[in-house]
Amino acid sequence: MKGKLFLLLIFLSLGFCLDDTPVLEVSAYNLGLVDTLMNNSGIELEELGPNDPVQVDMRILTVVPAVGNRIPPETEGVLWGSNEINANGVTIDYDDGDECNDRYTFFLRNSSRNVSMYFSFRNQTLGGEIQADNPLVEIPFEPSLLETANGSENLTVELIWDSWYYFEKRTRINNMVCVGEDCDCDYEDPTVSMINVTSIGNTSREFIIESGEASFFLLRPVLGEQWYQNNQFDTLIFSRKGIYKAEITMDGEDGGYAQVHNFSIYEDPLGVQYVIVNRTQNFENATMVPYDMAYWATPVAAENNSFSHLYEVNYSYVGWGPHTLNITVTDYFGGTHSYQKEIYSRKMAVEGISETGEFGNDTNFYRPSAPEVDGGELSHNVIPTNQFVLLFLVAAIGIFWYYKGRGKSR
Repeated sequence: MKGKLFLLLIFLSLGFCLDDTPVLEVSAYNLGLVDTLMNNSGIELEELGPNDPVQVDMRILTVVPAVGNRIPPETEGVLWGSNEINANGVTIDYDDGDECNDRYTFFLRNSSRNVSMYFSFRNQTLGGEIQADNPLVEIPFEPSLLETANGSENLTVELIWDSWYYFEKRTRINNMVCVGEDCDCDYEDPTVSMINVTSIGNTSREFIIESGEASFFLLRPVLGEQWYQNNQFDTLIFSRKGIYKAEITMDGEDGGYAQVHNFSIYEDPLGVQYVIVNRTQNFENATMVPYDMAYWATPVAAENNSFSHLYEVNYSYVGWGPHTLNITVTDYFGGTHSYQKEIYSRKMAVEGISETGEFGNDTNFYRPSAPEVDGGELSHNVIPTNQFVLLFLVAAIGIFWYYKGRGKSR
């Protein structure tokens, strides 16, 4: 694993993109950082001053695993990091404008820290105080609940901290004293005081939950059969997960490949890595089109099943007879979703003779058809894909609003 990660980082440093999702490698790498995220200098802080002897900052970093801001229902948890500096044992010089710096020395006598993390999904909030030295926090929602997310719903994570410090502060004021034309700095006797310092802050992030299986709808051939000179395997894919590639096989042999996203990795100053999704176009005997939409519901799938992603995959082939066509798509988290269909590619036949002149009685290869009225050539009709998509979408939206209206009237 270490060797693989090393090579991966070399490729990324050269600006290479990855064809397949590196989510497993990045997740393993980030989990290996848990001992480095507390008091991490990658979180930059302001300099200490006599009135600011403490600087604290905390950040929600990522979820393991995550792709961009998208997460699956089952996770290892949320990674967060912190950095803190305080003036314990430190002397701070302060220029008051007279060229004689005042001097403040601090000694920390007591301190406490409370850190809480809250998680909100739909109308429910869970969470509370967490261990201040544990950078990995489990998500308290059950995966079975997060699995119901429609692909556009957020999990909101909020990090809140309250740190308290009790200092002994020793102050020495340095004044400019002049005797005649001779001037020099002169320190007053130190004074001692006890001061309380608090640091309160919060930050939040939102992550989109991607869940569920993809649903497939055979766009062409609608009835599973087609004319042998117009062989198409066009499929609509409804998904709550982002999909980046589709692979098609025909009768167990490779047929087509289409990819619309690839990946790169960004590393932040704390050393945490993030998977970035990029648009690409890599088509081999197939095409794939992603349709961007915030929300989608369709009556062609199971009841109450909603989607946030829609893809169209197109594949054409040469040949006739029965074929088993399979399409497998891969989501951002490496999950695969498959659909298989027996498709018949037939020639037209009239009275046992095919349109190319051979006997055509085997229904696996031939479809009986009536000739045109004028006795001309055998007829066939093919609905253009773009017209069918339009008809399908109009019908789907109409049915959806019909049933929605019936539901409101009850």
